[in-house]
Amino acid sequence: MLNIIIFSLYLIFIYYIGYKGYKRVNTAEDLIVAGWSMPLSVVTGSLVAALLAAPFFFAAVGSGYTSGGFEGSATMGGLGTCMILGALIWTKPLRRLKGWTLADYYGLRYGSKKLGAYTGVVMAIAFGVFNAAALTVGGTYIIQQLLQIDFVPAALLFVSLTALYSVIGGLWAVAYTEIVQGALAVAGIVGITIFILFYYPDVTFNPEWWNISELFNKAGAEFWTLYLVLALGDIPAVDLGQRVAAAKSPKVAQRSMIIAGTIIIAISWIPGMLGEAFKTIYPGSTNPETLMLAFAQGYFPPLLAAIFLTAMAAMGMSTVAACYVATSGIVTKNIYLDFINRNPDPKKLLKFSRLIIILSALLGLVLAVSFQKVIDLAYLAWDIVFVTIFWPIVLGPFWKRVSTPAVWASISVGLVYYIITSLTHVPSLTIQSEGFLGLLNELWQAPVFSGVVITGITIVIVSLIIPPSQHVLEMHKIEKDKTLDNVGSKEELKEHSN
Repeated sequence: MLNIIIFSLYLIFIYYIGYKGYKRVNTAEDLIVAGWSMPLSVVTGSLVAALLAAPFFFAAVGSGYTSGGFEGSATMGGLGTCMILGALIWTKPLRRLKGWTLADYYGLRYGSKKLGAYTGVVMAIAFGVFNAAALTVGGTYIIQQLLQIDFVPAALLFVSLTALYSVIGGLWAVAYTEIVQGALAVAGIVGITIFILFYYPDVTFNPEWWNISELFNKAGAEFWTLYLVLALGDIPAVDLGQRVAAAKSPKVAQRSMIIAGTIIIAISWIPGMLGEAFKTIYPGSTNPETLMLAFAQGYFPPLLAAIFLTAMAAMGMSTVAACYVATSGIVTKNIYLDFINRNPDPKKLLKFSRLIIILSALLGLVLAVSFQKVIDLAYLAWDIVFVTIFWPIVLGPFWKRVSTPAVWASISVGLVYYIITSLTHVPSLTIQSEGFLGLLNELWQAPVFSGVVITGITIVIVSLIIPPSQHVLEMHKIEKDKTLDNVGSKEELKEHSN
């Protein structure tokens, strides 16, 4: 009963924020990018909450339980790394180009709205369907623990509650609720960590569980797969891009990403340590992704357990809501506005944006109920993004030679290669060594890593053969223009353009 009361109080809070957001949302632009007005504190808090998403944290603990301490820490470490790399690579260029979405970077930088739509579709499928489904699975676990109900009704409730407040308040409501959610989540995670270190010191940091030498031979393949797919593959993360697009200015966007990434890296060791401890506390678990919830209910006082479970549910809801809003932004801006109706009625466009949020929620729900596994769905999303749209956003800000045909070729080659090799197999390098060369061979066997090598070669070769147009070169100058770094809000952008 206490769980229901605490959770109900939280719902009252988020829907109050949603109502406040509703009063501020008059256009699709307000819904999707909050009028380009979010300050440093809000963007940073929102990004921390995004990376500490309860489902991903639970999945990381599960990896620590089944594989080892380093493997458990790889997910959070990778997410924090990708945040800092993204800050140094694309945050300012995206804001300087006045993009609404991360897909806008590709369309604006390479002078092709069709390319923006193409990359947008890849992002929408990866994050609006697969990633949203992964987050839904994790959120459903929490609702099950909170309300003691079965998976399917819990999933329906989780998605309904999340989609509703996303539709009402958009990114503004999502970001402002995440400040509180992030603080509660950090407190809960640190609380469990301190409790285990104090009461179970003998089951943590076993040298066999944290053998760093294994990371540099064939046995380290799982760690590097988990870490690199996130540290590099998640650089073009659409939900992070949406928050950055809403930042008050390019400078605010970059600073918030660096601060948030540093915070996540600082606590990235915790999931591995918790997984290691749970291996002893809960031996033989068939679903270690739920053990953090079981521990809170079993060892915390009822009130603290209820607050922690509610905070975890809040984290899951806020992060999946950001995926919904980001997907809506891509479909609204890069498909509807750019190709279907360039001068729509603002109210009709806002309704369309909200409809896409609902559609993304439904697709994620169907996939979540079908798979019921966080880590598999999440890494499928990141694999798709890594092997397709990674190189254009990483090379674009630094190499003006990158041409539009090269981007088209790179993304298409990556998509085809990943699908084919996932269904068949990757050609072997025939390396039999157990050492570092063996590690490289293991990584090469993953379609995502060999695919990234091939797409990187493709984009460089085609760019050298087909040079960029004059318009694309002009866009590169704009993304490098530091004088735009303090111009960001909707009003300032209008003044600057005049």
